Parts: sequence; structure tokens; C-alpha cells
Amino acid sequence: MALFKNLRELLGAKSKEMCLCMVVSEQEGAEIWVNDQRTNYVTPKLVAIPKDESVKVEVRLVGHENHSAMVRSSHNLTYYYCNLKRIPLKLISGGLSSHEINSNSAAYL
Repeated sequence: MALFKNLRELLGAKSKEMCLCMVVSEQEGAEIWVNDQRTNYVTPKLVAIPKDESVKVEVRLVGHENHSAMVRSSHNLTYYYCNLKRIPLKLISGGLSSHEINSNSAAYL
């Protein structure tokens, strides 16, 4: 009976070694992107990344500025935390003229 130390040895694969990165944002529910690819995960979440390689981790949340960093770890577990800044709302002085209001409302009828 053969004993295997791990799944990689069992499969005979020479795949990259991975580590886990805990991605946390102060505003929970932000999308997590790795190397410009959407992961379909939201914060907080553990994400697998290649060990000993620089990986771009980006966190995106509507109404907030995106935050990105290069993450590289030689450990089995690493941590990435960010506090997303809210995009300030700006009021436009002067408003709309009555002509603009009438033409805009006609488009919705």
C-alpha cells in the first residue's frame, strides 16, 4: 500500500505551491479581484494565491475608491486589510433649467 503525503504527490502534478490570503476590508462585501480577474468572492474571504509570487489583489465596492496592493508571501497564510475611502458626493449648484427638466421628463413618458 502506497502512502502519499499530499494530494499533489498523489496526482503526480508539478503545480505551483499555493498559500491562503485572508482579504478583509473595513467595509464588508467588497468584490475581490486577483491579477485583474474577478474572483466572485466578497470580503472577508480566504483566497488562494501562488506562494512566493507577487499577486495584485484589488478590492472594489460601489461608492468607494478601489484599493489594490501587490501581495507576496512565502508562508502558508497571509493577510491583506484595507479601509476603503468613500467617494464624496458633490452637489451641483444652479440646478437644471425648466427647459432641461421638461425635455428630460419627456424622455421617460
